[in-house]
Amino acid sequence: MVGEEGIQRAGQVDIKELSLISSDNQIISLKDGFFSELHLFEDMFLNYMHGYVLITDKRNLIQELNIHGEEFLNLEFKTPSFPEKDVIKKTFRVYKLTDREIVQDTNTQTYTLHFMSVEMFNDVLLPLFGSYEGDIKDVVQTIFESFIAESRNYIISIDHKEIKENEQPTSLIILNEPSNRVKFVSPGWSPFKCINWLASKSLSKDFQAKNFIFFESNKNFYFGSVESIFKDANENNILLGEYTISVSNLDKKDRNREMFLAKDVKMVETVDYFKNYTSGYLSNRLIYLDVFNKNYELIDYDHIEQYKKQHHSSGLKTSIPVFSYQAVKTFANNISFYSKNPKLFNNFENNVNEKMGEIHGNRLSSLLELGLIKMDMTIPGRTDAEVGCMIKFMYPAVSPKSQENKSLDNMDKLYSGNYLITAIRHVITSQSHEMHLQAVKDSLYVDGESTKLVDYAENF
Repeated sequence: MVGEEGIQRAGQVDIKELSLISSDNQIISLKDGFFSELHLFEDMFLNYMHGYVLITDKRNLIQELNIHGEEFLNLEFKTPSFPEKDVIKKTFRVYKLTDREIVQDTNTQTYTLHFMSVEMFNDVLLPLFGSYEGDIKDVVQTIFESFIAESRNYIISIDHKEIKENEQPTSLIILNEPSNRVKFVSPGWSPFKCINWLASKSLSKDFQAKNFIFFESNKNFYFGSVESIFKDANENNILLGEYTISVSNLDKKDRNREMFLAKDVKMVETVDYFKNYTSGYLSNRLIYLDVFNKNYELIDYDHIEQYKKQHHSSGLKTSIPVFSYQAVKTFANNISFYSKNPKLFNNFENNVNEKMGEIHGNRLSSLLELGLIKMDMTIPGRTDAEVGCMIKFMYPAVSPKSQENKSLDNMDKLYSGNYLITAIRHVITSQSHEMHLQAVKDSLYVDGESTKLVDYAENF
């Protein structure tokens, strides 16, 4: 929760470090007098973080430091009053300079430095040619630790004259373990591509959904299923907080309440039934080709039948689907092909090559489900937030209100509830921190109070 002590307003930020390290190890602090705005992006469907910083330069740093795209950016900031574990701290690699422009007079210029995670450079420079065998979790960890893991940040002395690497490497958190094994040869794929491929071939030990993903947040790298995030959030009440739409008559002295108000709220996507029918969300078919035995198998997946077996954003028993049980479905509307060779690796059982019949249909539907209801909003920045977190958002019911009652207590029963944060754009200035979120939910919410919705859920 947000503490009162040490924070004067919602979105306050303490920038501890923002330094540029040149290719010949010269260091310049950008905190005072150089940077005007920093944008930092994280996304659950990307393997790395990236961003850009807007520079106002009266010292001609481009010439002084020979800035040409091989620099490092050391970043550390925190919400005041938050514990040290909530700091966002990382070294990024600058990869290009754009939008250079002379302004005001010939002594001032502006430009943009673009940066991304150092691990991304490891990825593009290390194509893998080799064989891997074992439990998927172990193979993922081996590839990550051998080819991706990097010192997460440089340590710069107070006088900005000395640099040393932090010996603590990048962390990979396994959210939940796959149950199946793998034996494959990487044909020059990058490490990230290998891990993404392994995610797409993973069966969970404890969950039904096959929606494993691999991503980086501002704290760690993660590998696991989205269903495990939903289960943990709902059963253990792991939420960033309960947010509502900002109102104009807010008492600005109430800092704790102000931290949980959202503005610029826009529901950018709701259920598209035509897309559901054609994309394979409701049902799909896999033609499983056996190249050794020269035959094939038709495997039809019915998501309507499987829905209640999976954890969703609104909980296991408090979620209702966006479709009815009588929804029209045609397996042949979405057909995929996959080949297997059961004799490719003799005496190697449970290989992913022979598990796609269990994985494909469910994974297709489960990932499509994450885009059913999508919302954009802006909230005050807080450095304990990262992609993969969940918030409770109370969407107001639009209905006539009396002149005396302008409260937001009357909430939309369907679209209020728990949302998964899939993307964040941190916008940071010397004075403020805002987060532009994209949040999704894969189900509607039934709270037990609406008889109509309870009946719908029970009948489903």
